[in-house]
Amino acid sequence: MQTKTVGGVTIAVSGTSLLEFAGGMVVGPLFDRRTSQIVRTVDAVEARRIVVSRGRRLIERYWGGYVAILAAADGKTLIVRAPFGELPCYRLTLRDATVCASDVGLLVDAGFMRSSLALEAVIRELAWRDFRTSETCLAGVEGLRGGDRLTIAGRDSRIEPLWSPWQFASPRDDLPSEQMAARVRREAVACVTARASSFERVLLLLSGGLDSSIVAAGLAKGGYPFDLVTMTTRDALGDEREYARLVAEAVRRPLHQALREVARIDPRRSTAVRLPRPAGRLFEQETAWISHEIAARTGAQAIMTGGGGDNVFCSLQSAAPVADRWLAQGFGRGVLESAGEIGRLAQASVPAVLWAALGRLPKSNRNSPATPDLSFLTGDACVVVGSSPHPWLAAPAGALPGQAGHVKLLAVAESFMQGFDPQAELPMVAPLLGQPLVETCLSVPSWCWFAGGLNRMIARRAFSEDLPETIAWRRSKGTPDSFVAEIYERYRPVLRELLLGGVLASERILDTAAIERAFSRAGALVPSDFRRLLRLADVETWARAWAARDNA
Repeated sequence: MQTKTVGGVTIAVSGTSLLEFAGGMVVGPLFDRRTSQIVRTVDAVEARRIVVSRGRRLIERYWGGYVAILAAADGKTLIVRAPFGELPCYRLTLRDATVCASDVGLLVDAGFMRSSLALEAVIRELAWRDFRTSETCLAGVEGLRGGDRLTIAGRDSRIEPLWSPWQFASPRDDLPSEQMAARVRREAVACVTARASSFERVLLLLSGGLDSSIVAAGLAKGGYPFDLVTMTTRDALGDEREYARLVAEAVRRPLHQALREVARIDPRRSTAVRLPRPAGRLFEQETAWISHEIAARTGAQAIMTGGGGDNVFCSLQSAAPVADRWLAQGFGRGVLESAGEIGRLAQASVPAVLWAALGRLPKSNRNSPATPDLSFLTGDACVVVGSSPHPWLAAPAGALPGQAGHVKLLAVAESFMQGFDPQAELPMVAPLLGQPLVETCLSVPSWCWFAGGLNRMIARRAFSEDLPETIAWRRSKGTPDSFVAEIYERYRPVLRELLLGGVLASERILDTAAIERAFSRAGALVPSDFRRLLRLADVETWARAWAARDNA
């Protein structure tokens, strides 16, 4: 562990890169936008620019997975977290100080706090799982969101956003699709290769779908050593080996295959036990077990994933892109063309798509709606849920509905990043959530992502020469849902005991009568119900782990 000082602040760093310069330091990987190379030194002139800008230059000139600590000239301490950065920053305000850490467990072990649950925050986590904010589910602990700046002046502190997707959601429809695809390809390859450069070898979780295949193509383009692993289920819908083999042959890298085994799942164990939010899922236990076992054999130092690709590449399932084109270009051939493309994708008629798009045109309906999941919650719990929590969901004046939908997808992706454990044995990296790629994709008009009845069309065109035709233009998509159902069926008695006799039930958060009826129902549950019950179990095991720690 290294101990450093910035201004009057002492920083302890372990297990990650550290970049020091006059007036500050950056913890975690930092990349230069111009070269996509990792930054190892900062000269005096650039250091001054970073500090004088109060961290804004880091957002504008660089990107990565970092947290920066700066000593401003006015004596204040500034903390800036990278947009979509995987290194978290949690803060706790004491009587006369602000304490920050990337691992909230360190705050407990150091005696700064107890691991008490914030029950209202737990309820909001259950209702708004895909839209996490700075609120955590531990009392007194707040997270610094990616792209935000924390300013600390003695006992006082404030948070300001330095980055928002709305700064870049100004689509240009005058660019040819080929030029858009070339820009997306350039930034995607740059983000993938930059992240890979921090490791000697990586292991890529390959589904056989478009997004993870694009990561594979980027790794191959950069010439970095990597292995591929595809995980299958006993059900055919979760068996992607045929597609994974095509990708492996195209990038000429070894492919490992593994069957997901439900017997290795422990339903009483939380995968997010070190996090201040119940951000893990039961089936991830098996993903971690398989990937770590293969990484140990291959020497991989990190796990890469195509996670977030659907979100970055604007994989909307609505008529909002048609509404965008209608508003931007007026009603005409282009709108009819987009309506036909969305219709083929959604298996809906052109009039039905146009009618749905018409409903998105009024100025009062430009926001992309978000609905909480209140199933199996008590009436008292529902009272504290509130409205859509994520600040990005409030569209600015003049925003197009398809833009709002794209930003909503990115809010989900940002929440996904909050599930990464900084203390994990192997770091998890999602390179498609690199800030330059996100910003580039936001500049693409929403309707351009759809053509020929396919989604993510600009990304498909961008990598059509790097991937097998079957992958680049694939319409179907595998799913691990059968494995999730297998977990539910095998551990139904254990899940029932967890939910009916646990922390959430005792705090009257869960509607135990409704849960009892669901478990007693004959036959298999519909997917939405068993997924929801498994989600409740994820939160329950997390709550039990932290409650036990608080009572220890």
